[in-house]
Amino acid sequence: MPRTRVAITLEDWERLAQGVTAETTAEAPQLQFTHERLQGFLEEFKKLSLEQKFHDSRKREVTRRMNEILEEGRRTAAALKVGLKQHFGNRNEDLVRFGVRPFRRKRPDTAAPAPDGGEPRSSGEPSE
Repeated sequence: MPRTRVAITLEDWERLAQGVTAETTAEAPQLQFTHERLQGFLEEFKKLSLEQKFHDSRKREVTRRMNEILEEGRRTAAALKVGLKQHFGNRNEDLVRFGVRPFRRKRPDTAAPAPDGGEPRSSGEPSE
């Protein structure tokens, strides 16, 4: 059986619930229980729908606040890192304890001497 959209199902339930009157249940008392049950489902669905809308709204508020905290927290963490570098010095290896990379100067590679004792070759030049 194909699924019906929720809005169409609710319209159908509303029409049924409103269509069944006291006269109808007086003529066919076996419908009373089913009618009351359908009305209960309608009421509960409407309450849950309102609750869902509330939670959706609240979720958006919470997400917005979380994003604000992330932005402010990142700025604060960056400021703390700068403060640690100022306190310890930006080359101090103690910075590693805090997850901050100390400034390390790369030393230039010294070219290895040629095997024949001539000039050192750099690795980027083609050999002749």
